[in-house]
Amino acid sequence: MSRGAFIPAIAASLVMPGMVFADASTGSIAASIPYFESFDELRDRFGKELMYISFIFLILVTYWVGKRHNEVLAKSTMAVMLPLFRANFARVGDNGAELAIDAPHEYIIYLTGRRHVATVHGLIKMRPRQDLIRTIFTFLSTPVQDTCTLNVTMNPGEYSDGVFAVVPKTTGISVRAKFYDLTTFTKASNQKSLDASLITLTESNELTEAILPLISDKLNKAAQWLDYFVVSDQPMYKPETVSTEPYAKRISLSFRLPNARYTREILPLVEALVACLDGLPRDCHVTAVTKSKIIKAREEASKELDKKAQAERARELEEKRVREKREYEKNLSPEAQRKLAVKEEKRALKKRQKMVTKKA
Repeated sequence: MSRGAFIPAIAASLVMPGMVFADASTGSIAASIPYFESFDELRDRFGKELMYISFIFLILVTYWVGKRHNEVLAKSTMAVMLPLFRANFARVGDNGAELAIDAPHEYIIYLTGRRHVATVHGLIKMRPRQDLIRTIFTFLSTPVQDTCTLNVTMNPGEYSDGVFAVVPKTTGISVRAKFYDLTTFTKASNQKSLDASLITLTESNELTEAILPLISDKLNKAAQWLDYFVVSDQPMYKPETVSTEPYAKRISLSFRLPNARYTREILPLVEALVACLDGLPRDCHVTAVTKSKIIKAREEASKELDKKAQAERARELEEKRVREKREYEKNLSPEAQRKLAVKEEKRALKKRQKMVTKKA
């Protein structure tokens, strides 16, 4: 025997064509399995195949492990919130599933059947751990956080209009810049009743005085996980046109997810959300003076939206006119194009002369 032990074939599938043969006279079949005296010989012969198989194996393992990790985290988070949901909503989930999977890293929450509330839509969105390529890109770029967002659509007309939010001081500027309602209607202020890491973005002190007592103690208990808590009667993202109907009143809560073993730490945030479902219709009613200021602010915002919409329409019409003009000129004969160019030059010269005269 040689200095190294014989190395068997990596798999029957790698056997070269022709190494399995049949004896036509007897019908017997014999298989010749290749063997190698060193790993270097095996690598030289099947190096590319080994590389491809290893990469496919890595993708499959990443998918299974990442999908399982996200599933455990999502279900652990839902398990913490579920008793509260069941106690406050007649219907939890949809189509028989209390937590519906939309993708291996996204799970959907749906709630309805409660006084003062139309619907609740939630999304647990985690890092795409099941996707090797996306995991590498997110690792090299801005890290993606595991988050849960709950958006409550409230019944109209049961409490005063207005925009109010609680956000972390470290991310308050970016959160305010991200959302249309916070950018347009609120100003930042510190509150003694809040944790030192949190600030309010509010449209009116009366709103703060009405809403903050409902949620401050609960938000303080889980301040480290909060992304934002928003009470608003305006859209989250800037509308393209002015709506003729009032926007839906909503409560939006977003928070980061801790490790699956510590998901109970986020429960106070969800309790703050539930406290507002009855608390806002009961306590959030501003004075007539504040109400008129809120109405005026919305009228001014609508005028600004309408002004920008008209400017956008004018720009689109101008672009359309230019395109049609170019298409018309393209179809002219060379002589007609030359005459048109001369005419345009005379017109431009006349315009420049008028401008010089005005300056003089």
